[in-house]
Amino acid sequence: MDSVSSLTADHCILLAVQLARDSNVVALQNLTAARRDAFISETILRILLTYLPETLEPSLYTSYVHLVASGTFESHGDASPDISPVDDLSESQARKKAKKLQLVPLAHQSRQADESVNLLEQFLIHRAYRIDQESGLLTLIPQLIDPFLDTSEYLRTWFISTVIPLLRFNFEYYEQSESEMTLEAFDRLGGSAGLELLLSKAQEPVQEDMGAINHGSRDLRGLAGPWMYGSNERKRRRLNSAPRRMSVAAVAAQEARRIEEDAVKIEDVTTNHDWEYAFDWLVRAATHNFPFVKGTIEEWNGPSDIDLGGYEGPEQPLDPEVGRKLHIQYAQATFAAVYAVESDTMQTIGGAHSLLLRLATLMEYDPPPDLATSVEHLPRIDSQSSTLFETSPAALLHNVLLKPGHPLTTPNLETFSLLQMFVFSAYLLAGMGSSTSIVNIAKLHFQSNADEQFSMLQKILHVATHGPKKDDQQWEGVVSRLLWLWNWGFESEERPEYGAGILGKVHRPTVSKEILKTLLTAGCFGLVTRTYISAKHPTHGLSQQEIEDVITGCVLNFYDNASNGNRTRGGMKKAADIISAFKGSFPNSPAFRRCDALLAATHALSFYSLTLQHGVPFQPVNIRVSQDPLSLLHRVLEQNPQSYSKLDDLISIGQNLVSAGLMHPSTTSDNAPANDPPVEQTEMLKSKAERRVIDMAIEQALAEDDFETAYSYVVNRLNPSEVSPSTNGVDEETEDDLSWRAAFLAGRHRSATDLSSSRISTGSAQLRKPGLRRLEQRMELLSQALLLAPPSHLSEVLAAWRRCEEEMSALLAQESEEEQSFDDRADKRLPGAFGPSLSLSPVQTRREVGRGAVEEAPMGLFDVARGAAAAFSRSAFPLHGARTQAKPSENMDYRDPQRSLSGAGSDNGSVHSGTERVRKRDIVANAATNALTSGIGWVLGATPVNQ
Repeated sequence: MDSVSSLTADHCILLAVQLARDSNVVALQNLTAARRDAFISETILRILLTYLPETLEPSLYTSYVHLVASGTFESHGDASPDISPVDDLSESQARKKAKKLQLVPLAHQSRQADESVNLLEQFLIHRAYRIDQESGLLTLIPQLIDPFLDTSEYLRTWFISTVIPLLRFNFEYYEQSESEMTLEAFDRLGGSAGLELLLSKAQEPVQEDMGAINHGSRDLRGLAGPWMYGSNERKRRRLNSAPRRMSVAAVAAQEARRIEEDAVKIEDVTTNHDWEYAFDWLVRAATHNFPFVKGTIEEWNGPSDIDLGGYEGPEQPLDPEVGRKLHIQYAQATFAAVYAVESDTMQTIGGAHSLLLRLATLMEYDPPPDLATSVEHLPRIDSQSSTLFETSPAALLHNVLLKPGHPLTTPNLETFSLLQMFVFSAYLLAGMGSSTSIVNIAKLHFQSNADEQFSMLQKILHVATHGPKKDDQQWEGVVSRLLWLWNWGFESEERPEYGAGILGKVHRPTVSKEILKTLLTAGCFGLVTRTYISAKHPTHGLSQQEIEDVITGCVLNFYDNASNGNRTRGGMKKAADIISAFKGSFPNSPAFRRCDALLAATHALSFYSLTLQHGVPFQPVNIRVSQDPLSLLHRVLEQNPQSYSKLDDLISIGQNLVSAGLMHPSTTSDNAPANDPPVEQTEMLKSKAERRVIDMAIEQALAEDDFETAYSYVVNRLNPSEVSPSTNGVDEETEDDLSWRAAFLAGRHRSATDLSSSRISTGSAQLRKPGLRRLEQRMELLSQALLLAPPSHLSEVLAAWRRCEEEMSALLAQESEEEQSFDDRADKRLPGAFGPSLSLSPVQTRREVGRGAVEEAPMGLFDVARGAAAAFSRSAFPLHGARTQAKPSENMDYRDPQRSLSGAGSDNGSVHSGTERVRKRDIVANAATNALTSGIGWVLGATPVNQ
């Protein structure tokens, strides 16, 4: 030691530097002990900090550092340090070199403003930074700091909040990561930035022997927990520099924003602790990784659940009041995580239910029932609080879910109950095939109007209908769940027509109608009867008339969407099944009768081929949208050869269309009468429809050159009908118009057989040629048309008559010639015949004798018209003939209509009771007919037979 004592102070300092460089801590300790006059504690610590290699094991110098920091300079043994490194230096040289030394200050630049830190704390913290910076041996730092933790709470806080999180992050939890974060850089991070770094790898799945595990709770406990241990210290350091950076105006503005919040609630839960960043991180993670957040919350008990590695001191990490507030904020973060998730999977809904159970534990509430519970055991809303209806749409934005006093996430019994409703609503919707996220259910409840909720109801029912087939019991469960979604089990006395649930803005009768439509579509007729028709205490809120309207509306909907008119297939079958199932429940329903008639008419039409314009096949809805459904029969006749022969079937279709309410003047846009018409009007419309169908059949028969069928229909099926006295003149004119036009069309028709020659026949009148008989039939039809045609069309009928008369005259002349030729040939073949006679008078005489020897004027239009009128009266005016037979008049002129028509009626054997009164219309019509025939005969210059 004698040699050491001879050194100057500068030499001692230079020697200490050399010993530190050589890592000779023992010699350095002996030097400082021998020359206390040359060293002070700060100088020694600065020399160690500057020149002692960072890779040296801290255990070799921690005890010496402790002695130096405490001001104790003790030697380590008797060995004297080697002074040869400085022995050759003069005093001036030593002084000059000592001045050139650049010793590192003890206080790290991040803590230079902190005057409360002692020399030892400054050295150790700075030494730790240098070890990590120069060597990267972060694992040496615990050996450096650990011996001093019991002596310094400041050092303990720094070590727990800075070293432990980074050490675990880099070397224990994620040892395979290549993080370049230094201890110094990590310490400079703020609360939120440091937390983001520590939790940045928590969501990465890690495969282990037992499968993928959740690291969220571990990282919050082992990384975020120690990091939060230094929250107050970091805040204190920020506050030390804050007055220099923040103006008074900024502080005032920040305070004003705080006052705007709910003062009581903010004071109750606001802490400004760094844990709030962790809660925000959980909510943000829930938006894209809800299973991770769910597992994290289930395994982590909140800010009090932290792992400090056994370094915690006797004091609690958190103040009890702060801990209570953070516990409430943690519960609010759990609420917010459920509202933040966008997924609508069943896994997400199950996770939300798990968080409900977790919230019940955290807040000491009654736990919710299982998700798969029956409707009777689902949770119920006890009262309709303002939260159920008055929550702002902005409350569901992610960035406001954690604000103090939030109406949906502030932990209390009301918000817990409301979240239950949303979770169970999402579960029920997913079970019915209409998966919806919880946040969208909340939006549906708070932000949607009645129309949007009604659309959601229709979507739910549509998906349930088109899903797997269900029986009545399953559909009954669907109905029960829908009603729960409507009112959440709460029956309001003030607003019974509206519910508290996510569909509560829809009027209750509207909900019942939609459910009824769905049950009808699904074919649950028994359930409909029990629930809507025969229920002793109905809760659906519908009258019997409303139920009937829904049923018939459903029938027509199936009808309109049917692609085939056969009632045993598709939509027609469903419509027919509904009518059959409920006809007994509504026996006097006109609507049911109309639907039944419509189905019958459509079913009958399905057996015919029918194509509309542009090749579009016929569909049942074409009947209901047509302005004149009866006109479809015209297309049927055109497109189905010889379909006119099925007249009764076609008439039945037309009359069913009338019974269906499609032909009434009061028909509305829905093709149904607004009010049931009188029976007389319906029968009159049926009669008109029948005559129209017959007219169409006659026209088509003529188009297909079937004159015989057309003639039969005109004579036997299209006689002018007996019209009721209440019928107006327009209807009479319509019927007569159909009659005369049909007769006229048939009368003027010339078929191919009329133009071809036929075999000559002789003998009686029954063996005349078919052409002559056809002409007689045509003239009979034209005479009937002549009687009924309006004056404006008489010339047209007369022209056709004249053509027929000319044809008949030609045929009669041809027949006369053929008879004469036949007689002449026969006379020549008789024995004794000597050739033709030169005189024609004997032959004429013989013919006249053969015809009765009575000279008559040629049969002209006058006689034919009278004969046609007489023939027509047999079917057209039966009462007329009966009356004239019962009361004959001998003094009547031949022009008298009653006399002429009664005679014709007698010839035909038409005998009726004489007590029936003859209508004035018949008398006027007959008088006009006789006058017309007389006038026509006079114009033609014909002489009556009796003259």
